[in-house]
Amino acid sequence: MSASERKNRRESGFTLVEVIVAMGILMIVMTGFLYTISSSLSITRDTRTRVVAANLASQEIDQVRSSSDVFDVTSYTRAPITLNGDVFHVKVTESWATSTGATASCETGTAVGSLTYKQVTVTVTWDNMRGDRPVRSDTLMAPKTKINDPTLGTVLVGVIDASGTRVAGAKVTISVSGVAAATTDSDGCAYLLKVPTGDYTVTASKSGYVSNDQLDAPTATVKSTAGNSSRVSFALDQAATFSTHYAANYAGSPKIPTNLDTTFVSTYGNNLFAPPTTANPKSFKLFPIPSGYTVLAGKYEDAGADASSLCLATDPGQWAAGTRGGVNVAGTRPAAVAGAPGSTVDANVSMGVVRISNGANGSGNYLKAVYVGGGDGDPGCDAGMTYTFGNVLSSSNVDVALPYGTWKLYRGNSGAQNTQITTGLSVQTVGGAGAGIVTLDPREPV
Repeated sequence: MSASERKNRRESGFTLVEVIVAMGILMIVMTGFLYTISSSLSITRDTRTRVVAANLASQEIDQVRSSSDVFDVTSYTRAPITLNGDVFHVKVTESWATSTGATASCETGTAVGSLTYKQVTVTVTWDNMRGDRPVRSDTLMAPKTKINDPTLGTVLVGVIDASGTRVAGAKVTISVSGVAAATTDSDGCAYLLKVPTGDYTVTASKSGYVSNDQLDAPTATVKSTAGNSSRVSFALDQAATFSTHYAANYAGSPKIPTNLDTTFVSTYGNNLFAPPTTANPKSFKLFPIPSGYTVLAGKYEDAGADASSLCLATDPGQWAAGTRGGVNVAGTRPAAVAGAPGSTVDANVSMGVVRISNGANGSGNYLKAVYVGGGDGDPGCDAGMTYTFGNVLSSSNVDVALPYGTWKLYRGNSGAQNTQITTGLSVQTVGGAGAGIVTLDPREPV
């Protein structure tokens, strides 16, 4: 290449390819540089934030240790704290350590060693935290007074509500003299200290609350052993009031039995209630199970009972599918009704209704109904049912409501009702009457 050609090429500058290559190299270098700066800034910010979080954890530990009694220290979560534009979340958890090294909780379980000290952990997190690396701080707290005796035991009692949330303020007692009653803290825990060895009954209660067994003051048996901590727990929640309307499927206002049972069916089992009043509706206070209760008039007991206690007739869902008047019919269990804690809900209960005319045979104005079974599709009630109505019969027609099933009706005076009514009976809902036997059938056309 001549000297003039080399001179012309130098003066012509870079080619397009060379420019693109140079820009690419520059971008790679700048990207690495910017990433290094960004990463450095992020690490610096995270370090600064961690210092703040560590200070918050240390302050919380100091606050916890300032408590005058280790039993006053419970788990909690602070409201979010904003500092230097960062939002921090402070959570405190505690647990008892025992002489065996195990952790003692207030949930039902086997006995563990005696309580020795409480471990408290403060966890601080913040919004946009890098990875899963919160700041933690721990401390150990021992009781300031002696709470254990090697010859005595401790009973830990836990109380939760229907949602599994811990219940504070429940009173806990034990059936042995000399052991003070206790109250559950914000963790739902109560501690019965220095309990003599033996088997005892523990009771938990709180005003306006009921247990999952529908008791105001449920009990449990616990065994206290020397040098150990026994554990038992309860489910208590603010009662929901069920205003129960009987024969809600009937347009009229029939008489209902003065001694009418009511069964509430739930995932916890069946609860049979005697009538609190003779009114309609009646109010029942129940544990607020989220899935609710199916409400049935009369006795109901399913396969969980022995044969002599079975009573299925009152549940429409137990009636066998079949035909009635050439029409296919089947029964359906009523939908469950749920009530929130402290609320009042309406529960409509369907029943069969029979009319007794003023021409019905016999004398006396007092009425009694006896379940006899055997009607078409009736699944039976081996437990038996007998309901009374009082002085309801007169010269005019009267409508009476009964649980679903097959019945005989009797009239008489206040002392006895022994005359079977065999005439003047007509079913007003679904079913039929004949030869003095009334079948109240819940099945609907399908």
